[in-house]
Amino acid sequence: MYTKTFKVAALLLGVTGFSADRAQATIVQTWSGNSSSGVAVSFEADFTISGNTLTIDLYNNSPVASANPSDLLSSFYFDIALGGVRPTLTYVSATGDIWTIHSRATPDTLTDASADLMAVIAGDDTWQFRTMDDAFSPFLGFGIGTVGNSDLSPNNFMGNIVDGRDYSIYHGEVTANNMNGNLLVLDHARFVFSGVSGFSEADISAVSAFGLGTGPDSLVYTPEPATLALLALGLVGLRRRR
Repeated sequence: MYTKTFKVAALLLGVTGFSADRAQATIVQTWSGNSSSGVAVSFEADFTISGNTLTIDLYNNSPVASANPSDLLSSFYFDIALGGVRPTLTYVSATGDIWTIHSRATPDTLTDASADLMAVIAGDDTWQFRTMDDAFSPFLGFGIGTVGNSDLSPNNFMGNIVDGRDYSIYHGEVTANNMNGNLLVLDHARFVFSGVSGFSEADISAVSAFGLGTGPDSLVYTPEPATLALLALGLVGLRRRR
């Protein structure tokens, strides 16, 4: 499922209202379905551009608690371009609440509120940002992630900088023993970049990809590839009728 909405000061506006105050608008992209473990999951990415700053808020809004590593939101690929030119993004900050996951007998515990999630040097193990090669899967210009995804080379994250499923975004009280001792981010993480002066929310691609767990093949797209194909066919039909 794909949705694209614009929010201005908590007031939902139409397209005509959006043009009056572009800097305060937010584009929302969502995907809902099942993980490879068959668990219902739902993810959301909110994009906001204000002046030279891009803010991306990632949410795990799943209807049930994360039950397996494959239910975690662990990477996100996106694109911004104007006239075929992409901005040069600089990673400014990444924050989220880190919780330690325990076995079923012990509740999860808050380890670090509003923690620094930026991964830039070996051993950080949190979320790395990279400019990607759009000629290769997932064919998008930028990515943030906390898993290596080595099978997506060259569009993977560095295994000495990120670390498996740790610091992925989970939802609910985890009762799965297979994540006992993991450090995970509860529900939401915020990523801030500079370098978007001259760009607006209109330049953010409708296509993005959420990555689940530690498997690089567990990518889900907004909109899904089948939807993209149908949209393309519809556009061809429109051109022919015209």
